[in-house]
Amino acid sequence: MTTKEQIASRLEQAFSQRGFAEPGVAELKILAGVSLRTLYRYFPSKESMVIGALDYRHGRYLKFLAEDEPPPGRESIVHLFHRLADWMRQKAPHGCLSVNAFAAYPSSLAIRDAVKLHKDELVRLLARRSGREALGWELFLIHEGVSAAWPLVGMRASEAGETAVLKLIDGGIND
Repeated sequence: MTTKEQIASRLEQAFSQRGFAEPGVAELKILAGVSLRTLYRYFPSKESMVIGALDYRHGRYLKFLAEDEPPPGRESIVHLFHRLADWMRQKAPHGCLSVNAFAAYPSSLAIRDAVKLHKDELVRLLARRSGREALGWELFLIHEGVSAAWPLVGMRASEAGETAVLKLIDGGIND
């Protein structure tokens, strides 16, 4: 792992645990375990630190979802939603870091673009994993609903999301 990736990893953890408003650059330097000069060499502003953390987390999330991935189809989507529940429980109890960053910096076009890139890639992933390209956006909205509701209702969000996904994929809306 490069120095930049190590710093991004530590920034991701800091923002995930502390949020975006509270830690200032002086604290982020300490949490990243580097000098201010080194931090600014790789991430010259707090906005770039947020983007670095989001980019790093994006890669980790996609790798996490891909673990033991079955072939595209119904089981692949069920597996993906089980992985989402595991991610929320283990790594994101405060909700989606990307959405939280966008909420903290609504006027930052750079953060908006980083979040949009992440979400667009999730739409494509869900479409591919389902084996039904036309369902990408619908599956994405269920995915986002689970991650948004998780901090309030926990596993119940995941259970309801999986039920909705299965009804969507199986065409059973009258259950």
